[in-house]
Amino acid sequence: MQFLELFRYDFMRYALISGLLLGPTCALLGVFVNLRGMAFFSDALAHSALTGVALGFMVDAATGWKLDPTIYVLIFSCLLALGMGWLSQRTPLSRDTITAFTFTGSVALGVILISMLGKHRMLEGLLFGSIYSNGPADIARQAVLAAIVLIFFLTQLRSLTLATLDPELARARGIRPALLHYAFSLLVAAAVAVGLKMLGALLLSALIVIPAAAARIATTSFRNLIGVALLLGVLIPPVGIAASATLNLPTGPSIVLVHVAALAICQILHLVRPLKARA
Repeated sequence: MQFLELFRYDFMRYALISGLLLGPTCALLGVFVNLRGMAFFSDALAHSALTGVALGFMVDAATGWKLDPTIYVLIFSCLLALGMGWLSQRTPLSRDTITAFTFTGSVALGVILISMLGKHRMLEGLLFGSIYSNGPADIARQAVLAAIVLIFFLTQLRSLTLATLDPELARARGIRPALLHYAFSLLVAAAVAVGLKMLGALLLSALIVIPAAAARIATTSFRNLIGVALLLGVLIPPVGIAASATLNLPTGPSIVLVHVAALAICQILHLVRPLKARA
């Protein structure tokens, strides 16, 4: 009863709505993040948010605009995603190599800028998030993101799947894999920018990568992969929030640990299934 009474407070309701919006949205993106080998890419974008926030403060100080930091993070993350995509198309470097130096470089720049600005106390919130600070404006942004991602997958699922699994066949059928890659990368960047407040730079990639990874272990068909990933995306954030509120634990890490537990359960089921078949 005490736990249910917590939802009388706006911050708890907003946290739950945020989890229900971002969980399945990130899980759906995560299906193709995993299939395309972009897990490190999403992690790099999450950490680059440090630089986006710092640049936002510098622009605000110079212009007096006082815009929402999410706007600066979104712009910087999208530009970084496009830059990484361009480099992967125009240089002989592997995608992992490009991600590695942009990841470390952007984090280093972000920390230096925040240090110069004297905003050291911001680092904890940026790194670990604060889902209870979500408000109506944040929920609105998350709903818009969820709608855009849903529309993209409803209209481009077949093309994106073919471009991911067989780019040459996709080109033969008139699909432009490079253009789809840029569009998908921008969606991941947008999810990172909008979801930063929920889990922070250190933990956000778990929301994208783990549900799809767990679903990939637990399923054998592409349709079931998407279905299970979405189911986990819906269920895990509320469970993490509930565990956090009940046990008085940090919310972001609690959500991530529930993700890891789900992955472990799927792996156990994957190992047990052949044993049952033999019996």
